Amino acid sequence: MVNGALSGAQDPTPRATAMNATMLDPDNRLLAPLATIPACQRSHDGADWFPAVDILEDAEEYLFRIDLPEMEAGDVRVAVEKDGLLVSGKRLTPSPEARRCLRIERPQGYFERRFALPDDASRREIASAFDRGVLELHVCKVSDGAAKPVPPIAPFRLRVCPTS
Repeated sequence: MVNGALSGAQDPTPRATAMNATMLDPDNRLLAPLATIPACQRSHDGADWFPAVDILEDAEEYLFRIDLPEMEAGDVRVAVEKDGLLVSGKRLTPSPEARRCLRIERPQGYFERRFALPDDASRREIASAFDRGVLELHVCKVSDGAAKPVPPIAPFRLRVCPTS
């Protein structure tokens, strides 16, 4: 792409637009599962994108690892709801600086993810760490016999724990 090498080439935009429409078409049985957000993760608030998440479990806790590249803890909101966690925020579009933008593939704008919590997950004992663009939420498990009050909505301020 030196000195406008693409100037004589055919514009790929119509073909890419058609391919995206095909992938998002719910009647396309081959590709639709790749472009579908599971019903439990769909947002009713118009999220622009959905960060990738790994959820792990051991004897003491559930660990949520959420990919949020180039974001900081202050850009993220975590709320504990009656039935689970809500993680939301906004990733801003990068400023163009002095360069012409040729392609933006990384998602921008508002995001939201909701996670149902199992009955043995604490709604009060949650620790967090934010390192290298990954938010980790450590949700402690409670014993089966422990009474755990579940608030309708409990505000949770993201506190970043130092990483070792």
